[in-house]
Amino acid sequence: MKNNQQKEFIKLYDPIHNQLFGFCRAISGNVQDAEDLMQDTVLTAIEGFKKLRDKSAFKSYLFSVACNLNKMKARRKKFRAEFNKQELMQLSDSSKNPESLVDFQIIHEKMLKLPARMAETLVLFHICDMSLEDISKIQGGSLSGVKLRLKRGRKKLLSMLNSPSEMKKALLFLTI
Repeated sequence: MKNNQQKEFIKLYDPIHNQLFGFCRAISGNVQDAEDLMQDTVLTAIEGFKKLRDKSAFKSYLFSVACNLNKMKARRKKFRAEFNKQELMQLSDSSKNPESLVDFQIIHEKMLKLPARMAETLVLFHICDMSLEDISKIQGGSLSGVKLRLKRGRKKLLSMLNSPSEMKKALLFLTI
């Protein structure tokens, strides 16, 4: 990679670093896997950066690379690690109280049991605060497909919860 390409990559990458890491952490299951996924994503993105025609699509390009690498890793391992409390506190807002953290953990564990693409859509929308258009660019397919996955994912997630109180908390989480 040439020096001017390196500068351009860093200029585009710096503003979205934290958001990308949060996404990697949410879809990978724990901090160690997220760090590995993040490194693999950046390395792959650097290698393919010169092929990227539209630099305005850099964010969706990076998130797509992360999604694809995570899917590849999941196919190989067929195992998802559980969150521990410390990792959960880093993922969620630090201003939340401990009860909210437990609620979030329950919802997140159920979310990871959904089909991969559906869970990915929920994570991108509710945890990473991405727009439906950006999610469509990352996952491919149409905007209506993303909306449908989001609707079905929410419905399926709610059906997986055991008690009415869990359902209320999930609804609060999903509508924020």
